[in-house]
Amino acid sequence: MYTIDDAMEQAKSLVNDINGNPRYYVPAFIFRNVDTNDFVRPKYCRKYMGKRYGAGWVFTSYSLENDLRDAMAFDQ
Repeated sequence: MYTIDDAMEQAKSLVNDINGNPRYYVPAFIFRNVDTNDFVRPKYCRKYMGKRYGAGWVFTSYSLENDLRDAMAFDQ
């Protein structure tokens, strides 16, 4: 299982959205459920549709660490 620190290291900053809010890409493998070996869609994110980084999720956030902490609460 990956930790918040692992997710923060893997996160990449994207171009801000149309309203100027910061966006971040986080790879899909960070949110893989080890029990069922399935990918889990985290809360408050959108699917990454670009080809540059591969499969992943896009978070629009001013506090990425807190949003990742919320999103990774699925295993508890």
